[in-house]
Amino acid sequence: MIKLKGALIGCGFFASNHILAWKEINNVEIIAVCDLNIKKANLFKKRYKIKYSYDSITLMIEDLALDFVDVVTTMETHLNICKILSNYRISTSIQKPFSDNLVDAKKIVNLYKKNKTILMVHENFRWQTPIMKIKKLISSHKLGKPIYSKISFRHSNPVGYINQPYLYKLKKYLILDVGIHLYDLSRFFMGNAKNLFTVNQNTNKKFKGETNFTTLINHKDGGVSIVDASISSIKKPDRFAQTLISIECQNGSIDLDYNYKITLHKKNKKTFYSAKPINYKWISKPWDQIQESVVNTHKHFIKSLINNRIPDTSGKDNLRSLEMVFASYSSFYSNKNIKLKL
Repeated sequence: MIKLKGALIGCGFFASNHILAWKEINNVEIIAVCDLNIKKANLFKKRYKIKYSYDSITLMIEDLALDFVDVVTTMETHLNICKILSNYRISTSIQKPFSDNLVDAKKIVNLYKKNKTILMVHENFRWQTPIMKIKKLISSHKLGKPIYSKISFRHSNPVGYINQPYLYKLKKYLILDVGIHLYDLSRFFMGNAKNLFTVNQNTNKKFKGETNFTTLINHKDGGVSIVDASISSIKKPDRFAQTLISIECQNGSIDLDYNYKITLHKKNKKTFYSAKPINYKWISKPWDQIQESVVNTHKHFIKSLINNRIPDTSGKDNLRSLEMVFASYSSFYSNKNIKLKL
């Protein structure tokens, strides 16, 4: 089998999860890593036994025959990186948030569209094992059209941000960092949104931005979602990094509770399921659900490349979730219900 050759751009905190996940996929090899800090790139190359390291994306592309690139950098760098990659027609998986504004995100999408090149946003929550299990159960048990959902990501474990100190400085924090995932899940289960209303809170003054939010979403198909997140929700055991979900449909309902426990309700009967993530050797709690989802996300990206198919979480698709993010901030600042355009 011919291996696809890829490169990783960015050697920060989450990049380790990306490279370890790539090593779980048989028909792929990451042959190079690139970072503006060549010392970081060299250390990363040595640690993960990668062949080449660079501090120039252009030089890396011109030196090597790459099939794809995985971008694991912060959002403000994405436009400039994608200008280079799209110009060389390099298929790209890019870390979320896609961009820090909708204008630049649309520019990136148009660059790849113009050059007929695949672009996927690394939106990994929908590829978590329990999330995919819920989706399959709703279909296989014919629960019917979803009417209501509640999607919650609430915890008080600082492990989610202490290794990423730049998060403290963001004036827009939790919605942009976590809400983007949850809004994508609301669309994954309920379809696209038509309007929303958001209330924010700051319960940790170390952060400039919001640390709690609650959003009410009206979906185009008539369903309603409540999406909420917090880094100040004190429970024992702590809920990081598990998303808890309740979905009510025409013919029944389904709940994802703590510790990957699923309960399906239909015809006055309850059926129980477990949806624990695969325990790869490098995975550790409480990150297991998220770390395993990186493998699943990579697999979807590679499958899309092999079949020359638009990924489910394409750049174009992610624009809808990103629009919800910025609409949420507009809603909070104006105290108004915001109509979505995309």
